[in-house]
Amino acid sequence: MKKICIILISAFFVSGCKEHQETPAATILNTTGISAVGPYLTKDNKGNPVLCWTEQDGKDSLYRLKYAIYNEQQDKFGIPVTVPVSAGSSTPAESMGKIAFKADGAIIAGFSKRFPQEKNPYAGAIYYSMSTDNGKNWSKKAFLHSDTSHTYGRSFFDLTTLKDGEIASVWLDGRFGKSIKGSALFFSKTEKGKGFGADTCLDKGTCECCRTDILSDSGGRIHLAYRSIMFPSALSGKQVRDMAYKVSTNNGKTFSDAKTISKDNWEIEGCPHSGPSLAVLNNTVNAVWFTAGGNPGLYYTSSVIGGDFQNRNLITATGRHPQTLSLPGGKLAMVCEEPVDAPAEEPMKMDHSKHGGMSMGHMHMMPASTAKIVLSVLKNGNVEKTIEITDGKQADHHAVLSPSNKGILLAWIREENGRSRIYYSKLHL
Repeated sequence: MKKICIILISAFFVSGCKEHQETPAATILNTTGISAVGPYLTKDNKGNPVLCWTEQDGKDSLYRLKYAIYNEQQDKFGIPVTVPVSAGSSTPAESMGKIAFKADGAIIAGFSKRFPQEKNPYAGAIYYSMSTDNGKNWSKKAFLHSDTSHTYGRSFFDLTTLKDGEIASVWLDGRFGKSIKGSALFFSKTEKGKGFGADTCLDKGTCECCRTDILSDSGGRIHLAYRSIMFPSALSGKQVRDMAYKVSTNNGKTFSDAKTISKDNWEIEGCPHSGPSLAVLNNTVNAVWFTAGGNPGLYYTSSVIGGDFQNRNLITATGRHPQTLSLPGGKLAMVCEEPVDAPAEEPMKMDHSKHGGMSMGHMHMMPASTAKIVLSVLKNGNVEKTIEITDGKQADHHAVLSPSNKGILLAWIREENGRSRIYYSKLHL
């Protein structure tokens, strides 16, 4: 059985920082399960960093969602909290379980599960549970989506806390089956004192298995990014899967028409398993994503909110699975994995025509046998500096990041020697 390691790093940026820093010593975070996957970083309603992950229990081999709050003063995570009703969670790398906090302190836990008895091997649902007493007690699991049929798949969801203190979510939903090409993008948000309300379809014809991204900025606007299925007239009806963007200026009541983030024209009839990442700086939305349309790699572009996106800039030809974060001083931080001993494999091409239009598969763009986690600082779309967080001697992949009071927290998956551990560390520069 494959075992996974997750490692945390806190990186601090000062002027004159060298590009390649020595890999810092890491402290083991106490976990009791067989393996831990799907790291995700967020913040609680008091601004404390929170790490959540999905951990396999040695007693029944089921995966459960857990989280721990980071104490800045003590430089350590608190006692892990388990979400009991998440037992049996799915673990695709691009669709990890997540935790989000309402402004009033209520906690929403989101996770996906399969329907193993269905003919469609990818059939499943997204559930959520809520706690109003700091994780001591949790509500029964409830469907995130209004359609509860067991026939189709739903997954690849994301959560964000809105300016009004509620939680919003987007996800990919296969409820339309073969009547559309690919999947559909749905949106929902919580109500005061309650869970999620009615859901809304925002787009039909999306890639089935790429991570979605939802972001609420300081002005209350809601930004969405996802991989869409398009048929450009210039390509005579050939299918391409490029990134699309939507924005809401009225707290999710309506969204703008979809805009293509970049006309990469990536002709692929399958799932790259690599979603986009957004970050907002002032009145500008910034996007980073992977494409093999043209020269493969991670690209960057930006747009004044409400305007058109600029021409793309190549950040790295070998990076995969990017995540971005806005920094003080008008800069961005981007973390990704870079293969060391071999180029990353080509994205798997999957035929979804027999699977009800939606996959919850565990397949993804696999990392090379060894890969390093690299953090890049971007200014005006150009790489200002790069910092190697790991030394490339391990198989590290699917990194995530979040701000802390003193820098940046990063987390990623490490595969090594069949062992599963979680580490955290600080890098003082």
